Amino acid sequence: MKIDFEQKVNDIITQQVSPLLRQHGGDIKIKKIEAGNVWVVFEGSCKTCPSAQITIEETVDKILREELGEELKEVFLTNETNEELLNFAKQILNGSKK
Repeated sequence: MKIDFEQKVNDIITQQVSPLLRQHGGDIKIKKIEAGNVWVVFEGSCKTCPSAQITIEETVDKILREELGEELKEVFLTNETNEELLNFAKQILNGSKK
């Protein structure tokens, strides 16, 4: 049985990447997989880490690339903001313009 690209990515993230990030109080989830590209979101302490982009390049991309080779095009870090927090920030900004 041939495993598809999406399943391979999910398995690698779950079995190899996520355990590494959990050691630092964070985690990772896959936002989208399309045409060999993978979009991920960091959670926990990784979400606000100033080294998040370095982690993407030197850990997430590296592990995925080692396992998937040419199948993997690019890995993108997606910033996910809570809608309630975003609306609160907009209220503050709009209130400061009065």
